[in-house]
Amino acid sequence: MIIAISLGEHLATLALRENERVIGNDLAASVDRVLDSASTRSHANVEALTGLPCNEVERRLAELETHLRYVRAVALVQNGRVYCSSALGPIDVPLSAYVPPRHRTQGIALLAQTPFQAGTPVLTVFSSTASNSGALYIIEGDYVADVLVHGVRYGAERAAFAIEGNGVLDDKGRFFSAIGVNAAYSTHVTSRAWPFVILVASSPGLTTRKRWSFAVASGAVGLLVAGLIAAMYLLAFAPRRLLLAAVRQGLKRNEFHVVYQPIVAVSDRSVVGVEALLRWHHAKWGPISPAVFMEEVESSDMLEEVTRFVLQTALAEMRALTPALPLRIAVNIAPRDLERKGFIAEVVVTVRSLPPNTTLVLELTERFLLSESARTSAAFSALKAEGVKFAIDDFGTEHSNLDLLGRFPFDYIKIDRQFVTQVDTGGADLIAGIVALARHFGLQVIAEGVETQSQHDGLESVGVPYAQGYLYQRPATAQHIATSISSSGQTAQH
Repeated sequence: MIIAISLGEHLATLALRENERVIGNDLAASVDRVLDSASTRSHANVEALTGLPCNEVERRLAELETHLRYVRAVALVQNGRVYCSSALGPIDVPLSAYVPPRHRTQGIALLAQTPFQAGTPVLTVFSSTASNSGALYIIEGDYVADVLVHGVRYGAERAAFAIEGNGVLDDKGRFFSAIGVNAAYSTHVTSRAWPFVILVASSPGLTTRKRWSFAVASGAVGLLVAGLIAAMYLLAFAPRRLLLAAVRQGLKRNEFHVVYQPIVAVSDRSVVGVEALLRWHHAKWGPISPAVFMEEVESSDMLEEVTRFVLQTALAEMRALTPALPLRIAVNIAPRDLERKGFIAEVVVTVRSLPPNTTLVLELTERFLLSESARTSAAFSALKAEGVKFAIDDFGTEHSNLDLLGRFPFDYIKIDRQFVTQVDTGGADLIAGIVALARHFGLQVIAEGVETQSQHDGLESVGVPYAQGYLYQRPATAQHIATSISSSGQTAQH
């Protein structure tokens, strides 16, 4: 029992640290983009102004600053003196007030305040054009703190940004000297592009859950004697293998089928698309919920076969409808699908056989695992070129990452049903915020799980254009959906 409990404690610690590293890497990449945007965009134009009199260039400098994201002010430096600011005009301040000499070679510094704004932490970026001359970019500490807050939402108790020997900025926007602060964070992740470190510490709730789950598991193992190792193996691994084997046999025996749930325009309830949903009716066990087997399928080699079955079945059934319906056909995929060899070719072949005015939409699950790899980027580009659209499924849940909206060319955001159920009980402001966010990124919003008329009215009032749920229709066969649309006199449209 002592060995088992010690092992469980060790494994729980490893799991917590791995989770913290994932969070830290994600936050570091986000801060990298803030710094890159501040220091490279319009840099050539700012650099050209260095050395010119402030009264000649201050207006031009102010105009350039308005085009730089995250930047509070841009200043020009000549001979170690900051002499012109986009926010203040002519000034005369030593460069050391913004970038201590020991930090000039690394290009960035973290300050508790500036000479002109006390008590407001800032991150400064100095781009040198000559000795002690160049451009100085001042970034609000609140921008960095906003990035760090995302780490807290992913299970961290606290997250911080640190520059060695300079200072620490936490997720609440507070500045601390580096002495003694780093010890409060269990994981340090160093940026690959800039000289800073992201500090992460797991929340007590997540730590307790991890340690408790590993303690229970390891304690159970500790109660078993050596002669029960075979039984333990069967309990731990056989069910998964048996389940995946049953899925494989089910595909061969035609036990799987696809049903469709309409997606409607909220304004007039006309059907604009359908979501293809996988169903399994086992010959012995009867209907089996996708929640029972899809998690195991998505982490196994069976993912390719199941995704191919849903994709080909959905497109073939919709293609066979007479007359063909001009719809969007949504199919769920996992990030691993985008990275596997042959996926792009499979999708392209099926898409090119679709009737006119019919569009394929790929809905991505497990966004936190979506990496910006060369193969993933190539998949997005190739499929977008074929007219395929992409949606983020269950937006607003724990896996959602706001940064993905800027990194990948999504077309739709699907709001999770847990938020839709609150739209008529005080949660309308949150839905309205998501709609505004989607418009900012040029995306359309689809609300899932609409079950009541009051929810429909609430979604319409905040400007949600599309929705799906039992209020409109339960999932049904392709022919039933076509008949339903025809009999109700609704016109399907893009």
